[in-house]
Amino acid sequence: MERKIVLRLFYMGIVTALIGIFITTIVYYSLFRREVEENLANECRIVSQCYDKLASVDELNSFTEEDFRITLIDKAGKVLYESDADAEKMKNHLDRQEIKEALANGTGSDIRYSDTIGTEDYYYAKKLDDGNILRVSVQADSIFAMFEHSLVIICVVIAVIIVVSLIVSVKLTDNLITPLQRIPEMLEKNKSPEEIGLYDELIPLAEEIKNVRGSQEQMRQEFTANVSHELKTPLTSIIGYAELIETGMAQGGDSVKFAGKIRDESTRLLNLIGDIIRLSQLDSAEDIPLTDSVDLKATAEECRERLIQQARQRGISITIDGDSGPILGNQTQITELVYNLVDNAIKYNRENGNIEIEIADRTLIVSDTGIGIPKDSIPRIFERFYRVDMSRSHARGGTGLGLSIVRHIAVHHGAEIAVESTVNVGTKITVMFQ
Repeated sequence: MERKIVLRLFYMGIVTALIGIFITTIVYYSLFRREVEENLANECRIVSQCYDKLASVDELNSFTEEDFRITLIDKAGKVLYESDADAEKMKNHLDRQEIKEALANGTGSDIRYSDTIGTEDYYYAKKLDDGNILRVSVQADSIFAMFEHSLVIICVVIAVIIVVSLIVSVKLTDNLITPLQRIPEMLEKNKSPEEIGLYDELIPLAEEIKNVRGSQEQMRQEFTANVSHELKTPLTSIIGYAELIETGMAQGGDSVKFAGKIRDESTRLLNLIGDIIRLSQLDSAEDIPLTDSVDLKATAEECRERLIQQARQRGISITIDGDSGPILGNQTQITELVYNLVDNAIKYNRENGNIEIEIADRTLIVSDTGIGIPKDSIPRIFERFYRVDMSRSHARGGTGLGLSIVRHIAVHHGAEIAVESTVNVGTKITVMFQ
C-alpha cells in the first residue's frame, strides 16, 4: 500500500509539473506572438505616416535597419518595393491573405509557417491613401523551434522535478502512513487515538475499527460458547446412555432403545459438526467466482428428489411451480441454499403438511404449512444457533445453523431474503436474486 501511495503521488507530481511546463510554454508563446504582432503594427503605422514625405520608394530603405522587412505593393498585386529582394522578380501578391484583408478592410495580417527552417513569418499590411499596400514582416522562431532551443533547459527542469517529486512523495507518504501504522498499537494496548498521534479526520475510523474488533471478539466468544454447548449436549447424552448399557442397568429391549438413542445423538453430533465446518468454509470463501448459470427450477427439483423420502415419512407433499429461472451464481452454494430451505420446511412442518416451491423472475419462494414463527423471533432466525423452540428443534434434528448458512450464501450472491410467518399456519421464505 505504501509503495502504491508513493508511486501515485510521484506520478501526480510529474504529470502536474509537465502540464505546468506545457501551459507556461503555450502562454509564453501566445504573449510572444501578440508582442510581435503589436510591434509589426506599430512599425507599419510609423512607416505609413512618413510615406507621403518620401521622394521615392527607395527611401523606404531607411526604415529597414532592424529585422523588419518592408514591401510596397500596388492595388493590382505588383511588388513596387521589397527590402530583402529584387522587386522586379517577385510574383504577384494579390493572392496573399494579408493583402486581401488590407484591400477589403484597410489592414490585414497573416502568419505563415516554414517547415524547412522551423520559423514563422509574421505579416502586417496597411492600405495607403494612394491605394498602394504597405506591408511589414518579420521572421521569428516557431513554438517547435523554441522547444528545440530550450530542450536542454527543459530536460534539466524535468530531472529536478522528478527528484523533488520522489522525495516529496516519500515524505508525504511517510507522514500519512505512520499514524495509520499505529492503529494496531492503539487496539492492542487500548490507547486513545490522541495518544498515537492520529489525525483528527481518522479518529472516527479508528473508533469504528475498535468497535468492530470488539464486536467480532464478542461474536467469536459467543460462537465458541454456543459450539461448546451444542457439542456438549449430545456428547453428554451419548455418555449417559453408554454408561447405562456398560453398567448393565439397561438390558434387553432397553439396551436396544438406548443404542438407538446413541445413534440419534451421534447423527445429530455429526450434522452439527458438518454445519460448523460448512459455515467456516463459507466464511473463508468470499472470493468464490459467481460464474455458473444456475437453473433455479432444476435445482429445486434436484433437492426435492434428495429429500422426498424424508418428506414421505411424515406424509408431507412437495410441489414445484414456475418456469426455469437461470441466474448467475455458484451452483454448489445455490443448491445448498435451496436444500436447507426445503429441509427446514420439512422438519418444522406438521404431519401430512404441504411444501410449495415457486420460481418466478429470479425469485425463489419456499412456503410450508408448519408450526410458524412468532413475529418477535423472525428478525433473529438467521443468527447462528438461534432456535425459536429449543426442545422442538432438538426433537426434529435441527442444528440451529441451517438458516445461517442460507443467509451467508444469499449475501455472497447479493440476494435479499424476506420472511412471512404465522404461528400454527405456516412460513414463507422468499429469496430474491440480482
